Amino acid sequence: MSKKSLILLWSIVALLIVGVISLTVKKSDSGEAKTNRSRGQTLMESFPAKDVASIKINGLDQSVTLTKKDTGWIVSEREDYPANTATINSLLRTIEDVKINNAIEAGPTYAKRFGIDLTAKTQQDHGIELTFVDAKKENIATIFLGKEAESGGRFIQNAADTSGIYVTSESFPTATASAKDWLDDEFFKVEKIKSITVTSAGNPEKSEWKVSRSDENAEFSLEGAQAGETLDTNIASQWKTVLSAARFQDVALAADYSKLATAADRQIATITTVDGFTYTITIVAKPAAPAKPAAAGEPPAPEEEKAYNISVKVEGTFAKERTKAADEKPEDAKTKDEEFAKNSKLLADKLKTEQGFQGRAYEVSSYVIDSLLKPRAEILSKATPPAPGPEIPPGLSPIPQESVTPPISIDGQ
Repeated sequence: MSKKSLILLWSIVALLIVGVISLTVKKSDSGEAKTNRSRGQTLMESFPAKDVASIKINGLDQSVTLTKKDTGWIVSEREDYPANTATINSLLRTIEDVKINNAIEAGPTYAKRFGIDLTAKTQQDHGIELTFVDAKKENIATIFLGKEAESGGRFIQNAADTSGIYVTSESFPTATASAKDWLDDEFFKVEKIKSITVTSAGNPEKSEWKVSRSDENAEFSLEGAQAGETLDTNIASQWKTVLSAARFQDVALAADYSKLATAADRQIATITTVDGFTYTITIVAKPAAPAKPAAAGEPPAPEEEKAYNISVKVEGTFAKERTKAADEKPEDAKTKDEEFAKNSKLLADKLKTEQGFQGRAYEVSSYVIDSLLKPRAEILSKATPPAPGPEIPPGLSPIPQESVTPPISIDGQ
């Protein structure tokens, strides 16, 4: 090979090397990470949400197991109480569809920077671990949720993908390790209240007060009211809708439920409705949990809100036949019979559903039942004191008021 040809060949090689280096630098400058997944793609190439039969969620000091049964999802840590299926399905769809906003080249050792450190002593740094398992108890996926990103979304890592950590387009607000957050919080609903009887605190055999009304549109009156006793209208108005849209905060375990019936400080509220329902509710104040010391660098935990444990017994006595008017026309009778049959079925279905809440103790916030727990003296209106007169300096007597005689008119004068 001639010297000229050799020089030309080396020139071409040099140009190729410069080109490769240039492309490499350009790719590096573009900010594209060398990760298995990239911006715009889903977190995993495939996630068979329909095959998930169990979800284990671990936090720093809490964990919850959600299991799919023939009757629906249940929360294992609450003795298989029904779980909120809509929340679970939403989580599964999000995991399946969530898109990557940013990809970061970082191995597992860098995870702690993003709040995915399983050895951390605070929840913020520890993160949330979610494990999805199928019916054969085989792992489908394990992912780690870290801190929320400043740009939005959340840092996330797929245990099967060690090429990097991603920022997702979702922040997963419902993905907590607290069992109570996954409960189906549908509850019994008291409607069209006719009467309320409440026993004294610590004396469930003694009635503290009873109020009643003729129908759902009337005002309550106090039974056995003494002279001068009238109901406080602000409190009485709350009874019209008490427990009509209640939600519970948590479900107590069987051992706690068994204590309610004999608790020394229990109160009993008995509510009857125009439709024929009777609710017997046992109420016991929930002991305050000891305050946990705040971890270094974290603010102190807020004071725990006062709560109560309650149980309910539901009974129903409904009319079996419709009372017909003497002059009722056949065509009107048919329509009214159909309406009566439809309403009877609704009442029977409601009774069956609400009797399903029996045999459990539920934790409710104090505001849900505060109006039922007031002593008799506190449900009465307070007498308005007379307005004070003008203040008289010490040593002075009130100025006597002279009577004024109107002028006398004499006819003709």
